[in-house]
Amino acid sequence: MTDTQSQPADQAEREPRRRLRRQPRQILLLALVWLVLVGEVSFVTVVGGLLISWLITLVFPLPPVEWAGRPNPLGILQLVGHLVKDLAVASVRLAAFAFGRQQPSPGIVRVTLNSDSDLYQVNTAELVSVVPGTLVVDARRRSRTLYLHVFDLPDPALRDAVDRDTHALERRVVRALGSKAEYEALDHPRDHGEPQFKEVS
Repeated sequence: MTDTQSQPADQAEREPRRRLRRQPRQILLLALVWLVLVGEVSFVTVVGGLLISWLITLVFPLPPVEWAGRPNPLGILQLVGHLVKDLAVASVRLAAFAFGRQQPSPGIVRVTLNSDSDLYQVNTAELVSVVPGTLVVDARRRSRTLYLHVFDLPDPALRDAVDRDTHALERRVVRALGSKAEYEALDHPRDHGEPQFKEVS
């Protein structure tokens, strides 16, 4: 057997080993997402999250996520600080609706992200959904587009505000986790090749 013929076989043998080496990190990240969704930290939720995460990685092996950045402590503090503020403000607004007579006017906002990374898109979508009043109902990987359901959107002009807030959150995510080059690239977004749709009557 030649060297070129043996290379695919060697790669096939190494792939399960790489997958096994990546699993602990994926399990921990999925368990962390589970705790955020559950909203409670206890022995049962931690162990249950680890078991569920292990089963997910076993049944649905996750592809590797490319990450060229590094954690930025100052950026992480800024990200967490803004998240706490957004949680407080959104909670007060929802409480006002709960105890008031005003009816909300929900709407859908499409936001096209400037970064071209699965990691930053997922993190941005997760943090958007964590804040009460907004929820990501759809995400497009090819165009890096998020479709957000907003609890109260009475004025169409507020769509621009939601778009600006989402892009500001994306910048904080990239600053916290990305490289300097990735952060600077946000000022020069490239075309993601989003398909154009025509209205058919």
